[in-house]
Amino acid sequence: MGRVPLYLGAASLFLLLIGLALPRAWEGALHRVGLEMASPFLSVWDRIARTWEDFELGSKTLTEVQTELKQLRVRNAELAMRNSYLSHLQEENDRLREMLSFRHNSTFHLLSCRVISRDPSNWWSNIYVDVGWGDDSRLSSDLPVVTPRGVVGKTGIVARNLTQIILLTNENCKVSAISESSKDQGLVVGAGTSADNKPYARMIYLPRNAQVAAGERVLTSGLGGVFPAGLYVGSITQVLPLEASRSFGLYREATVDPGVDLTQLSEMFVVLSGR
Repeated sequence: MGRVPLYLGAASLFLLLIGLALPRAWEGALHRVGLEMASPFLSVWDRIARTWEDFELGSKTLTEVQTELKQLRVRNAELAMRNSYLSHLQEENDRLREMLSFRHNSTFHLLSCRVISRDPSNWWSNIYVDVGWGDDSRLSSDLPVVTPRGVVGKTGIVARNLTQIILLTNENCKVSAISESSKDQGLVVGAGTSADNKPYARMIYLPRNAQVAAGERVLTSGLGGVFPAGLYVGSITQVLPLEASRSFGLYREATVDPGVDLTQLSEMFVVLSGR
């Protein structure tokens, strides 16, 4: 067995010498013969190499496998965090683009602001934003607060660099409103949260014969002098039946789902007086 490489080397040298001595026309035939002779050895060598690789892979210790698995888990966690961060940046970019477009197309004077605080004990009542009368002298109480998605609420106490926002679901926030399709007018009043902990508002003082229906959009009517007309408030989710115990049966009442997701408030606009 030790002489096999010697024999193969001698045979190769012999074939090389023959190839040099033979006419050029015979080179292709000789090359083909050489490949046919070498192909069995090449196939055997390939199988040996693969068998050795499989043997090395199978001979890994349990510790090595566990180490590799740990490294893969760490890498997977890093990629997941990076993907989450990029998704957050994309969402923020889309939101800011929407805000800029809204501001560009609006006919109102808008003061942009960002939420900096929220009272855990009054989560659906008030928030605080990072602007005050020191940022704009026109900033005062009872000004509308909106996002491109609709009405957030109105301004409350205004300090130099801080302003309280009374949310739409706060019972102290009242908005004169009108149903978009039936044109029935009423007053939207904050109602806190429902039994399933979902924030909502009520539309009260609807006429007895109001034709408002579930799914209908509710807009500001412009009455009352606080909210300009045409701002989106939310949509009707339920129209309550007439009852003597409610407004003496003279008016109807409906529940309203706010158009703005009050759980995800970040940036918004205060609508300043004047156009």
